[in-house]
Order: sequence, then structure tokens, then C-alpha cells
Amino acid sequence: MKNEESDIMQAADGTETIEITDENGKKHTFEILLHVPYEEKHYIIMHPLDAYPGLDEDSCAIFEMIDDKDSDTVTIIPEEDDDILDTVYAIYVEWATNVEREGCDGVCSGCSGCSGSDDE
Repeated sequence: MKNEESDIMQAADGTETIEITDENGKKHTFEILLHVPYEEKHYIIMHPLDAYPGLDEDSCAIFEMIDDKDSDTVTIIPEEDDDILDTVYAIYVEWATNVEREGCDGVCSGCSGCSGSDDE
């Protein structure tokens, strides 16, 4: 994967998707599983909704997301730092465990059920 400019779309059910164009010009849709603020940057964990080279159907990808405030476009950069990948993935696993165990909806405002926070 390479740096991509993409639009984030939100379905009526609240699901966020992002469309990425691969090196061959083919468009692929990913579901955004979680937004993770970490060390003053913004990361997204995404799952491919269709076949994407290098990722199997149970995989996820972690990207740094840079929002262009002047347009509706974001730039996403595949994260390559192993320490950041490990930390961001651990945050995702904790969130997913809380969703499964406690029925967490990911909205932390007023919730003290885990260590997550809207204010991070």
C-alpha cells in the first residue's frame, strides 16, 4: 500500500468506509474499525471489504490519517513503525474486547467501563 488520498464515507448505520485506489488503478473499499489518537497523531484501523493484494479477508491495516481541513480529502499513510503498530493494535484489541464483553458502543463520553476516552 502507498500513500493515498481518499474520501471517508459514512453509511446510515454509522459504519465508516474509505475507498482506496491501488497501484493498478483498481478501487477497493475498507471499513474503518476504529480511530485511534496516539502521540498527537491520528491512526485508523481498517478492514478490506473486498479482495486487496497482500491482505487476507481476516486482516486489518493501520494507517496514519492526515485530514486536509480545506477539502473533503484525507491522506492515509501505511504505518511501518513496529512499535506504533503494536501499540495501536493493542488499543484496538482492548476496544474490541470491551465491545464483545461489555457491549461497548465506542462512545466513551460518560462511560468509565474501560481505559478508552473520547478526550485522548
